[in-house]
Amino acid sequence: MLPFFGRSRESRSFLWLLAAAPLMFVATGLWSLPAAAWLAPMFLLRFVRDQPTWRGFAIAALLLIVVSCAAWQGATGRFLQAPLPYVVGAALGLVAALPYLIDRLLSPRLSGLAATLVFPASAVVVEFAASFGPFGTWSSAAYTQQNLALLQLTSVTGIWGVSFLLYWTASVANAAWEEWAMSPEAQMSPEARTSSEARISLRVRWTVGLWAGLLAAVLMFGGARLALDAPPDTVPVATVTGTHDASSFWGVHRQAESRGAVRDSARAIQRDYLQRARRAAQAGARLVSWPEAAVPVPHEDTAAFLSKARRLARGQEVYLAMALNALPRPDAGKKLENKVVWIGPDGTVRKEGLKTHLVPGEPGEDGSGTLPIVSAPAGTWSSAVCYDLDFPALIRQAGRQNVDLLVAPSNDWAAIAERHAHMARIRAIENGTALLRPTSNGLTLATGPLGRTHGRVNHFTSQEHLQMTHLPKEGKSTVYAAFGDVFAWGCGLGLLMLIAGAFFRLRLPLD
Repeated sequence: MLPFFGRSRESRSFLWLLAAAPLMFVATGLWSLPAAAWLAPMFLLRFVRDQPTWRGFAIAALLLIVVSCAAWQGATGRFLQAPLPYVVGAALGLVAALPYLIDRLLSPRLSGLAATLVFPASAVVVEFAASFGPFGTWSSAAYTQQNLALLQLTSVTGIWGVSFLLYWTASVANAAWEEWAMSPEAQMSPEARTSSEARISLRVRWTVGLWAGLLAAVLMFGGARLALDAPPDTVPVATVTGTHDASSFWGVHRQAESRGAVRDSARAIQRDYLQRARRAAQAGARLVSWPEAAVPVPHEDTAAFLSKARRLARGQEVYLAMALNALPRPDAGKKLENKVVWIGPDGTVRKEGLKTHLVPGEPGEDGSGTLPIVSAPAGTWSSAVCYDLDFPALIRQAGRQNVDLLVAPSNDWAAIAERHAHMARIRAIENGTALLRPTSNGLTLATGPLGRTHGRVNHFTSQEHLQMTHLPKEGKSTVYAAFGDVFAWGCGLGLLMLIAGAFFRLRLPLD
């Protein structure tokens, strides 16, 4: 028999590691399974608690680094070249191991409910801190969940509440295991453990009951929110996709021997998209948009292009939310602008919104961090560009401004298509906005303010160039939009209190 399958508790703990490892591979990254995200932390936490502190942490960190590098393979696309994706994966894995170390250090010095809160509170704090980094909230466990009733919790707590529930489940399960199966009383004779069982059962039942009650309340809240959502008044909207894409233009841009050739290629794309936008308006759309950076506009042609777009909007009485790549003159010393330009049905340019968060390695000018707000008869509208939706603090502006519809032109690649669309949907639930997400090389998505799908088109399997749908005119007020990341900050404060409590108990004199 292998030595780590021996009789000691420490040796047997490697069985929990063997159970955790395959689950971690399907609970993390781009192709995660919802159930695995609940189970994997249970087994890995059990392993770390049964091991000496630093050895358990080192092994868990090594596992999470390997899992992270494998599970996030392809997520960085063309922006990061080897070996940088593996450096990023290793960093994500090491960060993901920190809550296990914090729990191992603190939970043995606490008891009851307090001991179970260390792991979820530290996990939320780590996720929240990571969200301020260059990769936003990509590593959040909340995105592994698809249950729409559960995801309504994000309208109150943001994604942090879902992550807390996932990790608290692991901690409560381990507390129950430790009390019932691993306590010294479990080794007593039936007569000797009668009184101690009553004490232990009461403590465990209270904690487990609180966890079960909270989970049930969350699901009931989400279910009621969905069930009571009355059929809304809607506005017809459309996304269009041309016969050209951004990559084909950039191929011409790199190989062209003259600026004139670049301008000719760009004008062909502009004509194509404006023609398709006209057809969408004639089909009844009141708002037309297209994917991120789909239409390149050299600086010399800006006035001419906008003039054509304004005539189209005025003639068809339609709103245009045009995702553009504004190309400066080669000798201007300026950066490319990746933005959305709004034109109203009166033919005026209403707003412009520059992409704020650029993917690491992406060229371009950073935006100011302010979302454009457009008032329309059908509601209040706004826009953000692709990667911006991975940063909840930025998109919360839409909730605070009572935006009814968020337009989010995007450009993905196959590896991230499903995950990225799901992340955008959760931003809509958090802020109570409908979402229109025209996407090239990914999933075009239209959802209501509760996350219900009204339209979905896969760029890789559909040949359609026009997608029409109806979206609710009115958004929903949410607690998250009003109070933001209070829950995450509360977890941070709670963790500090738990640290203080553990330190105080450590300093108590022995009897």
